[in-house]
Amino acid sequence: MKKNPFKLVVAITGATSGIGKALAKQYLAMGAQVAVCGRSMKNLQEMDEEVNSKDFIGVQADVSIQEQAESFIHTTARHFGKIDVLINNAGISMRALVEDVDIQVLEQLMAVNYWGMVYCTKAALPFIKENKGSIVGISSIAGYKGLPGRCAYSSSKFAMQGFLESLRIEQLKTGVNVMWVSPGFTASNI
Repeated sequence: MKKNPFKLVVAITGATSGIGKALAKQYLAMGAQVAVCGRSMKNLQEMDEEVNSKDFIGVQADVSIQEQAESFIHTTARHFGKIDVLINNAGISMRALVEDVDIQVLEQLMAVNYWGMVYCTKAALPFIKENKGSIVGISSIAGYKGLPGRCAYSSSKFAMQGFLESLRIEQLKTGVNVMWVSPGFTASNI
C-alpha cells in the first residue's frame, strides 16, 4: 500500500483480545491505519471481519519468536509504508509460588512479555525514528512492586519498564517518545 502521510500507522502486539483489541478499535475509530498481531489465525480473522476496514491488517505472529516479531513489524511497514506508533501489548500471566512453579513457565512468560517487546521495539525503532513516533509498553502495577504468586509476571514488567526507561533516555534528542502504561486490574482474559 502507498504511504499516506496524513494517517497515523499504529502497530499493536497481542491485539486480538483485551486491552490490545480495545486499542485497535479505538485507533481505527480515530482514522488511523492499524496492524495487529496475534498467535491465533482464527482470532485474527474474526477481528478482521469485526472491524471490516481497509485500514486494518492482522498478522499471525508469536512475538516470543524473534523472526515472527520482526516479520510483523516489517509486514506492517511494507503494507502501510511507515510505522508511527508501536504498542507492545502482548502478554501472558501466571499464578504460582516460586517454590511450586516450573522453570519453563517462567521462561515462556519472559519470552512473551519481555523478549517479545524487545524484538518488536528493536525492529520498529528505525521506522519510529524516521517519523518521530512513539514506542509504548503496556506494563502493570505489578511492574512496580513484586506480588506474591506473580514472580515471573512482576519480573517481566520490571524488565520491560527498565528497558523502556533506558531507551527513552537514549532517544531524548531524536524526537522519539517512549513510555509505558501501567493499568491496575482489568477485565481481560489475562
